Amino acid sequence: MKSFRCDDMCHKNSALFFKKSVILPYQTKISMNKRLVLFIAFMIASLSSVMAQKLGGGLILGPTFSTMKMSLNDTTTFRPDVCAGVRIALIPKRSIIGAEVDVIYSRQGMNSKKGLDLEGNTIRHKEKSNYINVPLLLNIYLRKWNEDDEDESKIPRLRIGPQVGFCLGGSDVQIIKGKTNKQYITPWERGSFNRLDYGVTAALSYWFIEVRYTFGMANVFKEGEKSTNHVISVTWSDIW
Repeated sequence: MKSFRCDDMCHKNSALFFKKSVILPYQTKISMNKRLVLFIAFMIASLSSVMAQKLGGGLILGPTFSTMKMSLNDTTTFRPDVCAGVRIALIPKRSIIGAEVDVIYSRQGMNSKKGLDLEGNTIRHKEKSNYINVPLLLNIYLRKWNEDDEDESKIPRLRIGPQVGFCLGGSDVQIIKGKTNKQYITPWERGSFNRLDYGVTAALSYWFIEVRYTFGMANVFKEGEKSTNHVISVTWSDIW
């Protein structure tokens, strides 16, 4: 009967078994632990970044001055009206970057002249529209916070971002020789307002005063010449 000898092949198999059963799982465990640690560190850093900002809200109220840019180069002028809404903001304490979303009811439109009637009287035209505008704005603080700053009001701020508007309808007004003819229009009528508007908003804020300009990019009407909304607002804007 031959006795069993562990030759080189046996040692190689033993080493391979030890590597697969002990060393590789251990290395895999270390690699997984490293990934887990990195993931936890990333989550902590993200949470710290969010927690470094406080959540605030405020009111928006003031006049608007709106007009429409017409593709056929009709002469239009700004029409005054009002806007009102609320804002929800992430206010930074350590950085100069914040963000906010607004929900604003805005009365817009334009004034124009449509030539003369058969009797030679000037036809004055007013387009009135009502929108719920929702801008999503990046807030850039033009200086860092100081220890004496109790809130953001004394820090100049630049706001910029996209805006989506939802038309609630409006009216078409013609004034001839002091006589007014008004026709109410809903966005569900054929050939009336498009229900969806979109554009870009930019604003400059200091203290509680904000000057905001919205550049419309969507066609206001479903039919006819292309026209886009352009709105300037000067608002009182509080936050808490």
